[in-house]
Formats: sequence, structure tokens, C-alpha cells
Amino acid sequence: MSEQSENFKTTFKNIITIYQETANLLQDASSMLEKSGYPCLHGNSIGTEVSRDINNPQWWIIPYASRYFATQENPYEIKVIGVFFVDRDYTPIEPIILIGCLKMQKEENEEALSYNYWYLKDLWFTMIKERKLKVDLDFEGKWNVISGKIRAVPLIEVNNQETLKECVIDPFIIMSC
Repeated sequence: MSEQSENFKTTFKNIITIYQETANLLQDASSMLEKSGYPCLHGNSIGTEVSRDINNPQWWIIPYASRYFATQENPYEIKVIGVFFVDRDYTPIEPIILIGCLKMQKEENEEALSYNYWYLKDLWFTMIKERKLKVDLDFEGKWNVISGKIRAVPLIEVNNQETLKECVIDPFIIMSC
């Protein structure tokens, strides 16, 4: 096998490892959140986006993975956790975990409006002008989101169950919009 072939193989092996570790983190977070009364709104799937556009191969990668949650007591307050690897322009960034609380508009029949998986990404990269880490940042509404908060934590700082709980889950649970 050529050196270039070995490099390709190593690169894809590393990408798969990163995605597997991200899946483990999100599964652990989902389990902790479900025990705290926050069921995931979309089962075992993740929210993300991907393109098949031949002119934009940078869009072929999965840029983030997110999970949306809500309680039965407050279905209009949707909470989200996501792991992000690139910015809005698909430029690689230091990976971050974003958590957010989205106050949703109500429909006439009193049900919460639907959400899109890209909401957290777009809110963080367009609505938050001064992106600070480890603090709750307020944002004004857009689409069917009235208002909310977002917090970012560097992924590298969450390396076990204890730091996941301390840096992500606990702030997630107390965050309200």
C-alpha cells in the first residue's frame, strides 16, 4: 500500500473514531438527561445536515451532531445539546459542545411549533456576536424561536462522566429561557 493510501486510511479511521466518541458523549448525555426528566424528541437519531452537492465537497462531512429535548411540563421550552466541528462556512474550528434553551412560539392549537436541527448552529454562529465560552449567552428570536440562551464548552474539556455532568448536564438542566 502506498504512503498516500495509508494516510487516507488513517484519516478516515480518525474521523470514524471522532464520530464514535461524539456518539458516546451524546448517548451518555441523553441517558443522564432522560433520568432528569428530559426525553429526546427524536429517538435514537441525531440532528445534523449533509449535502450531496458535487460542487461543495466540504459539505459532505457531518459538521455537527445535535439532540433536542423537552419536558412534558414545558413543551414550549426546547433544550438542545450539540457537538460542532466546523463553523457556518464549514471551516474547521476547535470542537465545541453547545447547549441551548429555545423558547418556542405556540401554534393556535397550543402545540409547540416544530424545530430544525440547524437552529443551534445558526443561532450560535449568526445571532451570538460575542461568543464567550462557559457562560450563558442570550439571543433574540428568529424563525419560530422567541428567545433563548446558548452556552459553549470546549469539547476537549469534557473527557469523562464527571466533567460531562459538571460542564454540560448540570448547566443544561438549570438553563431556562
